Amino acid sequence: MPQNTIEADLPVTTEQGLPMRQIQAALQRAQATNQELALLADRVSDAVMICDAQRCIRWVNPSFSRLTGFSLSESLDQQPEELLSGPHTEAALITRINQTLAQGHAVENLEICHHRKDGEPFWVARTVHPLPDADGQVTRYIELMRDVSAQRRAEAEHTRRLQAELTLVAKADFLARMGHSMRSPLNAIMGFSQLLDMQDHTGMPESLQRQLGHIRTAGQQLLSLLDQALEFARLDEPSVTLRPQRLAMTGLLREVCAAQETLARKHNVTVVVDCAPHTVWADPQPTKDILVQLLNNAIRVSPVGSTVWLRAREVTEERMGIVEVRDQGAGIDQSDLPKLFHPFTRLDRATEADSGEGHGLGLAVAQRMAALMHGRIEVHSTLGEGSVFGLKLPLAERSHTTTPTSARPSEPLVMLPPLRVVHIEDNALNRSLVEALFATYPQVRLLSADTAADGLACIESMQPDVALVDINLPDGSGLDLCRQLRAKAAFKKLPLIALSGDALPDHIARALQAGFNQYLVKPLQINRLLTILAALPSTQAAPPLNS
Repeated sequence: MPQNTIEADLPVTTEQGLPMRQIQAALQRAQATNQELALLADRVSDAVMICDAQRCIRWVNPSFSRLTGFSLSESLDQQPEELLSGPHTEAALITRINQTLAQGHAVENLEICHHRKDGEPFWVARTVHPLPDADGQVTRYIELMRDVSAQRRAEAEHTRRLQAELTLVAKADFLARMGHSMRSPLNAIMGFSQLLDMQDHTGMPESLQRQLGHIRTAGQQLLSLLDQALEFARLDEPSVTLRPQRLAMTGLLREVCAAQETLARKHNVTVVVDCAPHTVWADPQPTKDILVQLLNNAIRVSPVGSTVWLRAREVTEERMGIVEVRDQGAGIDQSDLPKLFHPFTRLDRATEADSGEGHGLGLAVAQRMAALMHGRIEVHSTLGEGSVFGLKLPLAERSHTTTPTSARPSEPLVMLPPLRVVHIEDNALNRSLVEALFATYPQVRLLSADTAADGLACIESMQPDVALVDINLPDGSGLDLCRQLRAKAAFKKLPLIALSGDALPDHIARALQAGFNQYLVKPLQINRLLTILAALPSTQAAPPLNS
């Protein structure tokens, strides 16, 4: 038998007495296991690193290279912190990792910001496990890095939106408070100017009449600014929604022209309407407000004796309807066109400067309202020739629905039946205004109170036909007073009218839910108040105020 065959059959042993075949089989099994582990590490989505006892990288899987941009050759013999740290990496977290590993403990899912090869920051959750040998000495570290950048971005976006919403709430609350504080003095300014305007002006010097007109105009401008500022802020709120419907433009343009007829006559400007019948999908009131604003601006910037055109038509290729308002003003420089829709931006145009009107909010509000209706306002202008402002809104199917009716003109001063009135107001000027108003009505008996407690006492003693109640009182809320009255059988049906500077819709809704019959926003529209009071039944003839 050959020698090599005999030797092959002999049980060759090592110095430890183990058969070589057993060692070879064990090595083969270990090699197979390592191959399986390497295959698994190559396929997982998490980045995997194997480091030596000094935490220098000895091997990385393909996911590590995809995540970081570093290849195996670029990563060898470098510590992960040295390779991946950058300006956004927190030094305190690196210290924490090193201290934890030095104590022989593992690091579990520690989120930290690192940087890719190109410098871009990214977030990972790091897990590091020390691997001790049989003697308990750490010879290797295995580390997993799970990319959590998308989760971090989502959390950051959620936080940003939450902060933005909180900012909007704070802004709305601030504007509501500011609006209330401004409306009280405005109520006195405009209320007394209305009372003066109702008087017989015979014998009043022309200069005094002019000054009275300036007071009234300035008050109206200030009120307009306040209303538009509140509206501009309200349109920022996520909860704001409009109520679009099919809207026939022919009827709407008639209303718009009627609303600006007096202004056009004052400026001796002719308004020409050219409307091809079509229907858009829009909320009627905001659409009318936008067009009134555009026509108002066009009339004011056009020279005396000129013409303003309103042309409405379909833009079929865009599935939009457009209303163009063309003026014959001085035009706008192309570099100024983007500024038109910025809040509180006014262009230096002589016609606007001379009129003293315009505060740079009207077009900003109009553009935002148009956007909420999936439309937009476009503008084209040529210096020396004029400008064209176009409101585009989505087209809708034509229908035969009735168009909104034209706004009724202001009602004249009305007569009142005998009434007993309690007025609860802490502002002395506002109390004086109401007293001056009813001084011309001897059939009205008025009691005034400046606190909720005094007002309740007046109501209980007088048993009035109506109570006018301010919402913000020094000793409580007018809402609470309203609830107290509604809880009493004698006052369940007492007409209660809220007079307040709070103009936000949710404040008005809260007051009506509390039990108020009407809610009038300051500055007080005297004719509207008188119209409401005129419809109230009187229980008895009331003695005059001075009785």
